Amino acid sequence: MKKISEFYSIIKNSTNSNSFEEIVWVGLGQGLNVILSLIIIKIISQMGPNDYGVYALIITISAFLGLLFGAFQQGFIRFYYDYQKEVKDGIYVNLFYKFLSLSASILSLIIFITSLVANNFINNYSLFFFLIAGVMIVSTKVSELFNSWFNILRHRKTNTILLSSEKGLIIICFFVLLFSNALTLYNVIIFISLSTIVMILIKIIVFNKYVKKPEIISKTEVSIQQKKMRKRILLYATPFLIWAVAGWLQLNGEKWIINGFLSVKVVGVYAIMMAIVNALVVIPTNVINEFAQPIIFKNYSDLKNLEDINKGYLYINIIMVSVFVLTIFSTVITYFFAKQLITIISSKEYSGYWYLLPLLTFGTGLFYLGQTQTILGLALDKPKKYLLPKILIGVLAVLFNLFFIKTFGLNGVAYTIILIGFLYVIHISLINRKIESVFYKNIK
Repeated sequence: MKKISEFYSIIKNSTNSNSFEEIVWVGLGQGLNVILSLIIIKIISQMGPNDYGVYALIITISAFLGLLFGAFQQGFIRFYYDYQKEVKDGIYVNLFYKFLSLSASILSLIIFITSLVANNFINNYSLFFFLIAGVMIVSTKVSELFNSWFNILRHRKTNTILLSSEKGLIIICFFVLLFSNALTLYNVIIFISLSTIVMILIKIIVFNKYVKKPEIISKTEVSIQQKKMRKRILLYATPFLIWAVAGWLQLNGEKWIINGFLSVKVVGVYAIMMAIVNALVVIPTNVINEFAQPIIFKNYSDLKNLEDINKGYLYINIIMVSVFVLTIFSTVITYFFAKQLITIISSKEYSGYWYLLPLLTFGTGLFYLGQTQTILGLALDKPKKYLLPKILIGVLAVLFNLFFIKTFGLNGVAYTIILIGFLYVIHISLINRKIESVFYKNIK
């Protein structure tokens, strides 16, 4: 009862008109994001399972890049409020732009070289296809970086409007392609790229209005300050870079294994089911975490303030309960309406394995419950504590998928996801107990 009253007290004391408005815009943004994403999937699934399977494999590459970007973005998120307190947030944001420019230049070069190499080994697609696929991959990830920044700054309304506008623009382009009988994989990738680039330019303009310009100090002093910031971010982000590889193997490697053992058509069928899981579990969980992280990190910005630390810890517990309830609810929905959901967002052609959907939903929910738990270590500047479970899960996911998919076909993916989810959430729980114990022992 005491814990429940503490939860209620925290929520009551932390809720005002501004925070209520934030919650409304996050909820609205979440709803629109899911609906618009499903509309996009519904349209492009009309290309057929084979082309949709190829599209899904391209998205796995995009996901890997997103994890790499996300590693550094975690650093920018974690320390923004620290530097804001020191009135150095302008210099900090300027460092982000330098990071963005450098990484975009490097990635452009990598895209060009990779496209040349791929064109020599894969005869089914032209050099132009590989180039535009690379542009789509990079542009979508850069756009997502700005979404994260608007969340850090807690401009939820702006983020909702821009994100919805981006997806809305893509949908308009897709309808034009659909009604002109030009809905091909080439055209889908081209119009996603163009729409996203337009929105990136708009996001940069809006973002610059919200952030401070670098403080007026000498270039030498800016350089010294940013060097310290870079070192701090890199040190914090390094574990996330390792997570990126392990996480990609665990969350996306199975599509390539399915393609190897089964077919690209089965990849398309599986990708549609995972799109539903994404809409029901992954997107809501990410939105909950993105909403809560700036608030939690602000409470953990002074690790000597026990009152704020305890408040932040209660927020972590609140979002963990939210993710668990979301997982159970989504699993029940997919258990009763799996076939209907698949048909609604695609066609009957994709519904051959409908019975796997609740298993995929539950297993993915368990994994993201474990992900949510890692916020504790991130807030306490202990991301390295999660390296071992991340690496283990990445390796085990590949091994399990190789064995189960070869033995049981697509059913094997569901077995792997559930098993990995259980192992991950248990391992993270044990690590968090140790982190808590050490922290409270040292602070006394």
